[in-house]
Amino acid sequence: FFIKVSLIYLNHLNSILVMETLILKLKHGRLYYENRYRPYLSGHTGTKYIYYCDYNYVTASNTYWDYIYCTKEGWVPAVQCHRGCVFNYVENGISPSSSRKYVQDQSIKVQCYPGYSLPNKENTIVCTESGWSPPPKCIPSTIEYCIKVIITYTLKLQMDKYPSDSVGKCGSPPPIDNGDITSFPLPEYAQHSLVEYQCQSLYQLQGNKKITCRNGEWSEPPKCLNPCVISEEIMERHNIMFKSIGKQKLYVPSGTMVEFKCKHGYVQATSKPFHTTCYDGKLEFPTCRS
Repeated sequence: FFIKVSLIYLNHLNSILVMETLILKLKHGRLYYENRYRPYLSGHTGTKYIYYCDYNYVTASNTYWDYIYCTKEGWVPAVQCHRGCVFNYVENGISPSSSRKYVQDQSIKVQCYPGYSLPNKENTIVCTESGWSPPPKCIPSTIEYCIKVIITYTLKLQMDKYPSDSVGKCGSPPPIDNGDITSFPLPEYAQHSLVEYQCQSLYQLQGNKKITCRNGEWSEPPKCLNPCVISEEIMERHNIMFKSIGKQKLYVPSGTMVEFKCKHGYVQATSKPFHTTCYDGKLEFPTCRS
């Protein structure tokens, strides 16, 4: 939502002028080039910001970053960050052969196993601001009657190479910053289970993307290295520009090499090379002088 504030003042001709400022609450997102979080933005007609969305949310254009404009009608786009939902697993139901991504307000049909149904007794789940509603989990249908069953069994003890399942099971996989597992998380995993991680867009995965459950413990998870942000303000400060004309990247993934050159009329002022590599959000910028 946004609030409209009107400011009335006199110009040098003593004419009354009215300037309208729109104040916006940016939900589930942040501004680029800002070290601190700003829950509210203000601007008048013509103001624009570059923003990106929090994890599990996407911009209106379904890209990693986008522009937001202040117009006479209000801020555009009106909803800056939409919830993204991944459909890849149905508990007690038929799971898809591959992961599928949906955005807020989209729905999908779920097929439960016989004797199971969704909590809402329907066959559709909806991607909402807080995730899937209801969750993709089929529960036993209402039991009409009960049958008493007596089971007789013999317990046979056997020492295996590995501990029993009750000992070797693992809990949920460890979380990582700016990344998540590719499958639907379970409350527990059997011995030797594998899970795979993936990073958010532009974040570079470092380490083994798959971890294994062994003796009740998960192996070391990977890391997601931060991308580097290259702003026009930073390049202006160092009197440099991209070597390739028309190559106006605002951000580059970790491990990517970027080449600069001096602006017209400037020469190199430091010994730092003009081709430099981004690593975990850090980039060494060369400097030029007039």
